[in-house]
Amino acid sequence: MEKELINEDIKKSLREAFKQLKDSVLIEVYTQAGMNEPFNEAAVSLLKVMPELTDKIKVSFYRLNDEYAKKRGIERSPTILIAPDKYNIRYTGAPAGEEAGSFVLSLIMSSTGRNFISNDSRKRLERLTEKRQVRIFVSPTCPYCPQQVLYAVSAAIEKKDLVSAEIIEIYENLDLAEKYAAMSVPKTFVGETLIAPGLLPEDQFIESIIEGKPVEYVMPAGRQDLRDYDIVVIGGGPAGLTAAMYAERSGLKSIVFESANAGGQISITPVVENYPGFARIAGRMLVDMMVKQTLEYSILLQGVGVNEIKKKDGGFEVSTGRGIYSAKAIIIATGAGSKTLNALGETSLAGRGVSYCATCDGYLFKDGKNVIVVGGGNSALTDALYLDSLGAHVTLVHRRDSFRAEERLQQSIFQRNIPVLFNSVVKEIHGKKVVEKVTIEDIKTGNKRDVAAQGVFIAIGYDPNNEIAQKLGLKLDEEGYIIVDGHMRTSMPLVYAAGDITGGVKQIVTAVSQGAVAALSVFEDISSPYWKKSL
Repeated sequence: MEKELINEDIKKSLREAFKQLKDSVLIEVYTQAGMNEPFNEAAVSLLKVMPELTDKIKVSFYRLNDEYAKKRGIERSPTILIAPDKYNIRYTGAPAGEEAGSFVLSLIMSSTGRNFISNDSRKRLERLTEKRQVRIFVSPTCPYCPQQVLYAVSAAIEKKDLVSAEIIEIYENLDLAEKYAAMSVPKTFVGETLIAPGLLPEDQFIESIIEGKPVEYVMPAGRQDLRDYDIVVIGGGPAGLTAAMYAERSGLKSIVFESANAGGQISITPVVENYPGFARIAGRMLVDMMVKQTLEYSILLQGVGVNEIKKKDGGFEVSTGRGIYSAKAIIIATGAGSKTLNALGETSLAGRGVSYCATCDGYLFKDGKNVIVVGGGNSALTDALYLDSLGAHVTLVHRRDSFRAEERLQQSIFQRNIPVLFNSVVKEIHGKKVVEKVTIEDIKTGNKRDVAAQGVFIAIGYDPNNEIAQKLGLKLDEEGYIIVDGHMRTSMPLVYAAGDITGGVKQIVTAVSQGAVAALSVFEDISSPYWKKSL
């Protein structure tokens, strides 16, 4: 087990990361034989190696019946405490998969005393006077979870006497996941109050901790961080990242605001097989490569959303939770979000078995649970194949008599003998606390039947994230996508759009090409404004 988990490449990466450590860090690991045994082994294997890689990490191992366990209030195995005499940071479950990275960064933060939140968030936290117990439910496959974890751990380090952070792995703690209906991750609680059913921007997350309840809008922090840019890019997917890179290469100063994680839909795509240059690559890996390349040129602020844009002095003033920025031009690359079924029970059971992200939430269903995947395009079939590979029992439900997905994906579905219900729709999703069954109707015969299921994954297309476009009064098509010309210009001078927000073909190659065109159009239009030529 140890050899599989901690190979030489991982050790090399950890040694490099641990060069940042300043003060010694004590880690306490609590396990109990017969309880989550494979995960106990994973936790012990990981933590045994760390002192070999740096003299700054000390690890102690305990059993749940030890006196130390009682002193620390430990009741679950495995549990890992980071610097428990200084901070209140707890991993309830082995930090595997995506969460391994946040665990390493948590160690670094506890050693240096530095954290990953902005100065604005630190100033906000000065208002906190009451204790806050922050608990985040995560899974090893969730690409959004680590970002939310780092916000919580940062708050626990910044306000160590008031904030505690617990990261709970849902599969290893099924009873807690069921109790808090945490079947969709990340899900964050302050005490018993749900403050975030998904990933929140940093400013909104910190304000929710301070208030102890969900906060929907955060006032801009002020003008102290006001900076001038040629281009503000809204959205850190392929289109936005490419636009920023091309802008800087054209000599234009750019900054990218991404309210969630960079990458957009790619970051939750298990495998990409149609991007030129890569026969097969994990979506997350492709995103990381794009981000790394963009950061060589531009600034990317993740977890920072744009609240408002105003025209001012021939340019634009952009308000964010982290401050106000000025720009000569705007590129909107906000993409699109998942469509809903509008089926009975869908809203009430969202996050309780109803999911729009198989990569994020599929891990909980891996041991032979019954799941329904709704849709017939590339996303639906990719989700079905991914869930099947995890070990879930998958049934596809599609309203038409044939799939719209690529032929290769269709072949894979049939080769794996995944059941498909064509000409069928989900009419109702049932369950008291979590999904229990689904009512499916045959649209040709009108016959209905109930199918037992613990999860419903919806992949029926996308709706444009057009809030900013609406506030600016841009022209939209009948489906709400931003109307652009061949130069990616919108109906407002010096405002451009690229990627899925423009509708049309929703592919990575399309998004990156549009991002490049938008940036080059800005360069051309700043030099020679097209809207003034006709005057």
